[in-house]
Amino acid sequence: MDNSKFLKLFCKLKSLYSRALVCIKEHRLPHKIASVALFIKDIGSIKYLLSFYRSLCFGYSPLDAKQPWIVFKATDWLGTYLKEEMSVFEYGSGGSTLFFSKRVRKVVSVEHNPDWHKRVSDVLISDGILNCEYILCEPEKLNLDQHPLYSDTSYTSVAREGLSFEKYVKIIEKYPDATFDLIFIDGRARASCISHAVKKVRRGGYLMLDNSDRVIYHSAISLLSAYKRTDFLGVGPATTVLFQTSIWHII
Repeated sequence: MDNSKFLKLFCKLKSLYSRALVCIKEHRLPHKIASVALFIKDIGSIKYLLSFYRSLCFGYSPLDAKQPWIVFKATDWLGTYLKEEMSVFEYGSGGSTLFFSKRVRKVVSVEHNPDWHKRVSDVLISDGILNCEYILCEPEKLNLDQHPLYSDTSYTSVAREGLSFEKYVKIIEKYPDATFDLIFIDGRARASCISHAVKKVRRGGYLMLDNSDRVIYHSAISLLSAYKRTDFLGVGPATTVLFQTSIWHII
């Protein structure tokens, strides 16, 4: 895009944003239209505008859309990287499970929530997907005297206090080292997942972490400092703030 076209596009978006703010104050504008403000901050994601608005419609689910709930730019990267001979491991399931299963040879997915596991399982069956090993591993209650601080060795989740996800995290240990072309971390106890996942990525493969901009993950992310990192900061589905998905090239 040349400078003149870029300037015109920027001015148009800025004008829409200004009108959106006025309408918000007057309670006349749907929330999804007001979120055009995101595209002022992330002008490079303008091509996702239609997909973004669709994701804010009532009843939208990444599971129904068969898409990962990550930054759109990161989903585009997955589309260029994944090949049919590859294998993927993921912590956390949903639309990503279906997305991966349609593109690679094998998917291993671990889920902690039995109700969500049942829902995703039904979709896998209805879609005739046979290349996904889908594992339910529920968390266990911590003893009353156990209150570990959140870290890569705590096996805890800040969203589910009082529970241990140790078995969930360690599911990956039953697979040989350097097994997976991609490990996708978008579930619980992500800091602990990182510490166990790295050695399971084959040389030349990638580890992907969603919401990598969250401060609570920074300590665990330091474990990946030896590997090349690429950040995808921007707009994603059904989310009205900018967030970040990152990849590390494991070589």
